[in-house]
Amino acid sequence: MSNPKSIKTVILGIGNILLGDEGIGVHTVKRLQEEKLPPGVLAVDGSTAGFRLFAIFEAYKNSRFIIIDAVKPGGTSAENSHNKNQKGTSPEGGLFVIPLDDFYDTDGSKYPGRDFISFHQTSLVDVLNLFYLAYRIKISGYLIGIDISGESGTDNGLAFSMKLSSRIEQKIPKIIDLVKKHINP
Repeated sequence: MSNPKSIKTVILGIGNILLGDEGIGVHTVKRLQEEKLPPGVLAVDGSTAGFRLFAIFEAYKNSRFIIIDAVKPGGTSAENSHNKNQKGTSPEGGLFVIPLDDFYDTDGSKYPGRDFISFHQTSLVDVLNLFYLAYRIKISGYLIGIDISGESGTDNGLAFSMKLSSRIEQKIPKIIDLVKKHINP
C-alpha cells in the first residue's frame, strides 16, 4: 500500500468477480489501475473483504473514499426510488452517487441497510457503522452504486461467471467518468 499521508482519495472497488455483474466494482477498479491517475489517488481492489476493509479504512482514515459496488435498490425501480433533487444523489442509467455520510444516520437516512442491498455477506452500511463504533472515525466520500438488477427487476447478473453482462460492461466508461468527477470536487 502507498504511504497513507500522500493519498488524498482512495477508489475502492468491491464485489465478487465470480458472480458476473456483482463484480462490477472490482472490474472498474482494475480498469482505473491501468490509467494514469492523478497524484494522491489510489485505486484498490477490495473484492469481498467485508470487515477486512477495516485495515484499509484505518490506514487511509484521513483520505476521502470513492467506493464502487453493485447494489439492488429496495422495492422500486432505480428511476423512481430516489428524489432527483436530493443533494449528492444522481440516479442516471442505474448509477447512484450517494454521500457516505448518508449511511451513518440510518434512522434518518434515505438509504438504511434494508433499502439498499449489497450482494456481500456483510453490507457496506454494516462495515461503515461498525468501523465508526470501533474507531470513532467516519469514512468520508461517496458510494457509486450500480443497479445490476435486470430491466424487469430480476437479479439476472448473479450467475456464476467471471464476465460482466454486456449491459453492465457498457456502464464502465460512465462509472469511470463519475469517479473522475468526484476525485477533486
